[in-house]
Amino acid sequence: MHNDKFVDPRLQEKEALFQHLHMVSFDVIMHINAIQETVQATSKDIAASNEHYKELVRSFKITLAMCSELEPEIITLIEATKRILSDDSSHAFATQAQICAAAVNSLNHWRILKHIPEDLLQIDEISAILKQRFTEHLAMWDGYFAIHKTNH
Repeated sequence: MHNDKFVDPRLQEKEALFQHLHMVSFDVIMHINAIQETVQATSKDIAASNEHYKELVRSFKITLAMCSELEPEIITLIEATKRILSDDSSHAFATQAQICAAAVNSLNHWRILKHIPEDLLQIDEISAILKQRFTEHLAMWDGYFAIHKTNH
């Protein structure tokens, strides 16, 4: 006897996108872990030339280009992130990388949620974990600005 569950065809057609966004989260984790290991090993900030830093900034810019119709709170965080990335002296590069990581994960969870039909979003079995993770990443992203008392 199989324990196969019915999956709404509207979700099935988005599976490739969902898988891609899920894999991006793993890449983000890999890059931020590498940066944290470097900082711990050297007791110094990373350089702007650090490949993991550059990849997280690149990922932030690419992810941002794929988002539209963002809520005001997210737009405010994006603008604050852009300001930090444009001023190398304002925050350590490792901190900038952490902000980019939180931003990318937030935006990708937001994108997944936006691709789920509204009626399915109301079903906790489908959306509760995604909503929770989006909220956690968004709080982490916002938290970087609160901790550093940066206006956003």
